[in-house]
Order: sequence, then C-alpha cells, then structure tokens
Amino acid sequence: MGNAVAVKLGKEEYAIIPMAEYERLRLGRGAPAGSVDALDYGRALLGRDLRAAREQAGLTQTELAVRLGKSQTLVSGAEGGRLKVSDRYVSAVLAACGLPADWTPATKAKGSTRRQRRA
Repeated sequence: MGNAVAVKLGKEEYAIIPMAEYERLRLGRGAPAGSVDALDYGRALLGRDLRAAREQAGLTQTELAVRLGKSQTLVSGAEGGRLKVSDRYVSAVLAACGLPADWTPATKAKGSTRRQRRA
C-alpha cells in the first residue's frame, strides 16, 4: 500500500489509495482481520451526523421527510448509512434543520434546547 496519498480536507486527514488496492482490500484479499469497508464506514459516519443534525433541530424522521419532500424511509436509510447520499441531500437536510452549511456535531451549540421527540 505504498501508493497511498494523504489529503487534508478541513481539519481531517484522509488516505487515498489506488482503486485496484481498494478493491483488493474490499474483496478480503490481504485485508487485516476486523477490517471494515471504507465506504460503508463513511456512510455510517455521515448517517450519524445527519441524525445528530435532525435531533439538534428537534425533528422526527417523519417531520424532516415532510420538510424535504422525501420519504421517511429515505431519511431512515440515510441516517442508518444504508443509502448513498449526495452533497445536495446533506445541504438540504442542514437547511431543513435550520443549521448552517458548515454545521458539524462538534460545532453544535452546547446547552441548546430540543423539543421532546414524539412517540
């Protein structure tokens, strides 16, 4: 894996590897025990952040879906990391939640009030 390149985006550093190496690892050839697929992991992290944004706004999945003009199933799949979502979707979620485009869970206001979630 000597062909990896480090790239810094914002405050995070990422490793970029050739697609052939990624496919080899993804297919389990030479991957260390306990390894996870990078795309699945990335979707799970993004899903966690989408859920945090929705919860910061005090919305249920259904309420967010209505604001987005999407289905609750889509919102659930995105939050669960089961769906690939675009930057446009992420921007729409942040806007629907009344959050700035650069919001991250780390930047959320401490002590903010949230509505009680409905059952």
